[in-house]
Amino acid sequence: MANRVAHFIRKSTQLKASFIQNQILNHIKYTPVIVYRYYSNDEKGGFAEFNANSIPILNLSDGKKIDFNFRYLKKLSKKDVKKVLNFLDDNNVSILHFHYGSDAYIYRDLMKYSGRPSVVSFYGYDASSFKFFLGGYGKHLLYNVFKNVSKVLVMSPDMKKDVIEAGCPEEKIIVHYYGSDVKKFYQIKKYFENKIINFLIISGIEPQKGHLFLLRAFKKAYKKNTNIKLHIYGSGSIEREVKEHIQKNEMENFVKMNGKIIYGSDIHLKALFNADVFIHPSVTAENGDKEGIPGAIVEAMASGLPVISTYHAGIPYIIENQQTGVLVNEWDVDALAEGILELAENSSKRKMIGLAGQEYAMNNLDLFEKEKELEEIYMSLIEK
Repeated sequence: MANRVAHFIRKSTQLKASFIQNQILNHIKYTPVIVYRYYSNDEKGGFAEFNANSIPILNLSDGKKIDFNFRYLKKLSKKDVKKVLNFLDDNNVSILHFHYGSDAYIYRDLMKYSGRPSVVSFYGYDASSFKFFLGGYGKHLLYNVFKNVSKVLVMSPDMKKDVIEAGCPEEKIIVHYYGSDVKKFYQIKKYFENKIINFLIISGIEPQKGHLFLLRAFKKAYKKNTNIKLHIYGSGSIEREVKEHIQKNEMENFVKMNGKIIYGSDIHLKALFNADVFIHPSVTAENGDKEGIPGAIVEAMASGLPVISTYHAGIPYIIENQQTGVLVNEWDVDALAEGILELAENSSKRKMIGLAGQEYAMNNLDLFEKEKELEEIYMSLIEK
């Protein structure tokens, strides 16, 4: 019988995050089960459809109100811990995988008492800014995670530095990027000398995604080349601010907001196919939030699109400037505008970078190869 792994999230909508569900649904030698603290109908969490099929799921809310332990102590009640332990026993689970360090602390007693090895995956803000939560209380909460979990998975050396600063012992850290389904996004790209050059960003509209930075640079570039257009897909907390910026700066004729997009849908693939350049200028938000390695960048690379991004978090570990993409410093409006103009006006450069980025993504960032690495980590812990 295959080994069984239990995946833990805080709320059900996190199953719509492509980077979480890809790890759950694409196991090779392991069978997954899922546990979440409560069911949610909100739209925050991700943009992918999730089909659980026959995966056993334990919903700890099960129609009941949030109890004192969860609301104030940010932990499971003893009753819920026992319920999870029974679920793990009934499903012969051999290892636990917690998603988001900032959520894993609610399961800290379970880590301590389950008798099973465990890993926790960090993804971005949970490594960079959560330690400052409530005046530093976040660091205390993370301490309880680091103390009880077997291994901590981070996406890049930059994120490793962040979790060490948050108090994680270095010997517990493994640098492991979970990968993207690059085969799904692979396309044979044509690099035409089009009259209009279409730039594309697909992401949540959040401060760290860099939309306001992008709009400032794009307007600057547009003054020198009116044959460029920007297509924005996504939704998020600063969506209204972005729309107001576009209207205030009279950018409606060359910037279009298209709303949310379902991950991996025909519309998603078509948007990548119709674009000439993918642009995703991540920045560190005012509260310290950072990205990890944005999956949207990897998917765009796999599609053959040349990518413009920033020296931010894990991005420089997958993009080499002027080789597999174009990188600029965060908030350097002049440099980003120059990068936009450079690729808009040079189809040969678009082709060279697009093909090199595609080759790198297909050879180094494939979800299924990374799943093998993840399961090797599982096995090394189980066999201890």
